[in-house]
Amino acid sequence: MGEEDNSTALFAECKWTNEKVDLSILETLIRRSELFPYKKKHFYLFSKSGFTNGCKEKAAELGNVSCVTYAEMIKD
Repeated sequence: MGEEDNSTALFAECKWTNEKVDLSILETLIRRSELFPYKKKHFYLFSKSGFTNGCKEKAAELGNVSCVTYAEMIKD
């Protein structure tokens, strides 16, 4: 097993609704992550119905956010 990394954390949110995940969900996840003292943070959003353009654009801008759709999860 590799060396333990106490400076990196992964934060995730899953939404199983018929509406696309919007930017406010990502912003809330980031805000909540600020309660933890990690230097490096990675964010994952999982969505049944996809993501709004605003959410996708912010995720791309930040560079440490992965947006995963249900279709991508079940893809071969």
